Amino acid sequence: MPELPEVETLARYLRRRLVGRTIRRVQILTPATIRSPRPDRFTRALRGRTVQGIDRRGKYVLVRLDRGLVLVIHLRMTGDLVIMPRRRLLHPHTRVVLGFGGSDLRFEDQRRFGHMDLLPASAVPYFEPLQRMGAEPLDGAFTPQRFRAILKRRRGALKPLLLRQEVVAGIGNLYSDEILFQARLHPGRRVESLRPQEVRRLYLATRRVLRRAVRRLARAGEPVGALLAVREEGGACPRCGRLLAATRMGGRATYFCPACQR
Repeated sequence: MPELPEVETLARYLRRRLVGRTIRRVQILTPATIRSPRPDRFTRALRGRTVQGIDRRGKYVLVRLDRGLVLVIHLRMTGDLVIMPRRRLLHPHTRVVLGFGGSDLRFEDQRRFGHMDLLPASAVPYFEPLQRMGAEPLDGAFTPQRFRAILKRRRGALKPLLLRQEVVAGIGNLYSDEILFQARLHPGRRVESLRPQEVRRLYLATRRVLRRAVRRLARAGEPVGALLAVREEGGACPRCGRLLAATRMGGRATYFCPACQR
């Protein structure tokens, strides 16, 4: 599933390519992808609209249009947004096409879990998935003090906590493992047991891992010393060489080093 770094990178790319361009055509191949409004109204409302900005909130892409509309897109597990020449044949997993003259923005989604909502801009702050979303870890407002206050109100194991979008937005299974590895904290460690210096390590690791991941996505390969590069059964810890432990936590596959993470 795309997580914050992937969605942030995608939003930046789309912003460079689409801001100022006008939607000329709308083609819906899988009506279930459109949650609101009805597909026929969705098509009529989008045609002729100009892209004014593209933002990210958690794992959502927000396409801001003229006349006070916002297209809210969630990629879910297998979704992607790709820009293609109009003449290029559609991929079998293409669900929605927005045509911009000679090129298309195509929403491709193998498992069909992704979805789109077209909302008035005034309704976006009250859109339930966004309204419930927690702090943005790349924002300047995400300070050590705010992070401490967030954790102080919580109980339970660290890994499931990091996965909860109402706590910190945008972190998923892969990056929660990487953050905890870099912070040297066991994924099953209870948040209420953390000492102040461990809270600070977790904060710094969260910011560092996500920022580096956004930069890394413009290049190939994983950074040296990253758990992501060896995150598999039988993988060796890039720090101490011990075999990684694998378990399930919060219903998700979880990898960690039993020697380095306490």
